[in-house]
Amino acid sequence: MVLSTAVCTATTLAIISLSILAFQFAYRRNAVFNYYAHVAGFTLAVTLCCIVGVSVGPFMYLINRQGTVNYIVARTMSKLGPLLCGISVKVEGNDILNTTNVPAVFVANHQSSLDILSLGLIFPDKVAIMAKKSIKYVPLLGWFMAVGNNVFVDRKNRESAMETMAKVAVFLKEHQYGLWLFPEGTRSHQTDNSLLPFKKGAFHLAVQGQIPVVPIVFSTYAPCYDPKKKLFRAGVITVKVLEPIETIGMTTADVDTLLERTRTNMLQALTTIKTVPAEAVKTKKRQ
Repeated sequence: MVLSTAVCTATTLAIISLSILAFQFAYRRNAVFNYYAHVAGFTLAVTLCCIVGVSVGPFMYLINRQGTVNYIVARTMSKLGPLLCGISVKVEGNDILNTTNVPAVFVANHQSSLDILSLGLIFPDKVAIMAKKSIKYVPLLGWFMAVGNNVFVDRKNRESAMETMAKVAVFLKEHQYGLWLFPEGTRSHQTDNSLLPFKKGAFHLAVQGQIPVVPIVFSTYAPCYDPKKKLFRAGVITVKVLEPIETIGMTTADVDTLLERTRTNMLQALTTIKTVPAEAVKTKKRQ
């Protein structure tokens, strides 16, 4: 009986060991396997973050701190990203964020779902996210966003969207909140430091509230993440925070100028930062 148990235990351990070795071999040698392994890790990280958001949301509501839910979720992702996806973030201009008071409008380039990794270390407290209405009904993700004082806009209904923006402008001023938007309006999946045309909503909002615009750029993910090529590998994303653009004294007539100035600054900044694969980081350290 004892011998039989020992044999079963040894067999089980051998199977586990071989499975781990097979996984490591496939992970290192097979690019497609590596891609899906990282996708699984990223999906797990996002799921865990959403669960954290849903869990802390009710408590934050009771103490009137719903605006901190996004901050908690972002910081959770900053820990899980390197652990489960192998993606870490380097921040340039963090001192600008530390000295920027809300209300403010934060705008960033929108590349892919990986943006949530880029947000992890920099997302400020008391800042809401503006998202399309359909996200509200996505399990876990929509639930945590709903309890975090985030803003959902019906893009198909212009009148409703305009009404929502007007209410948001008042809310930001009254409650000293910030708002995070992706002015491109959709994921660009760019690989060449480009930006899609900007929509005007964020800039109308900033002018209406006479609050600053804070541009933020995420380096192109292509060296580490490209779904078309089934590429997803460990690396370091660079996030750069740019100087705020004040809107005091601006009117509706200045919205186009504000938009172009912001977009130009972001395009220029994109050429100064890059995403570096983990292999390149290790090589540089050896040198």
